[in-house]
Amino acid sequence: MAVYNARMGVQTFYDDLVGHAQNMAIYPDEFTIRETFLDGIPAEMHCALICNNNLSPEVNTVTEFLAYAIRYEEPAQTATHYDQRSSHRATGQRQPVK
Repeated sequence: MAVYNARMGVQTFYDDLVGHAQNMAIYPDEFTIRETFLDGIPAEMHCALICNNNLSPEVNTVTEFLAYAIRYEEPAQTATHYDQRSSHRATGQRQPVK
């Protein structure tokens, strides 16, 4: 079963979800994949996609939801990255450049 992990991101969650679907004897329909995706992402992200981006499970595809979810995650991931760098600088630790 695919499980969302904030550190790994929504793309990894989607890839795992599709990977599991491909291993099923009968590949699930688009609606089932979309509903499983929406049920698996955090509630705040789910609400933002529907409320702020006007996406609808009845109209939009799972790949459209994925694209907006990636955009939703990017600012938080960037902030986390720089927060971690700042905390390492404050303690005198150096973080390797990746």
